[in-house]
Amino acid sequence: GITKTDGLTAATPGQATSYTIIVNNSGPSTATAATVADTFPAAFTGVTWTCVGGGGGTGTAAGAGNINDAANLPAGGSVTYTVNATIAASD
Repeated sequence: GITKTDGLTAATPGQATSYTIIVNNSGPSTATAATVADTFPAAFTGVTWTCVGGGGGTGTAAGAGNINDAANLPAGGSVTYTVNATIAASD
């Protein structure tokens, strides 16, 4: 399962934003090299992200730009991506 949230009710040009993407595996089998992908809108600038595993889940520790990662998720495992970006002032 995947959940994605930024906690905002409105976006403002020039505003820094942060949101999370949580990927979990309810089982019963292990998901090996499961693709996690998120393509950010052109209005997002300076996109960076980090990934932290839980319950044995693993992914790439950090990156910049769009996410295209291979996560390993045992049954009950998860990975949480925290994304930071700025909404372009011209949008």
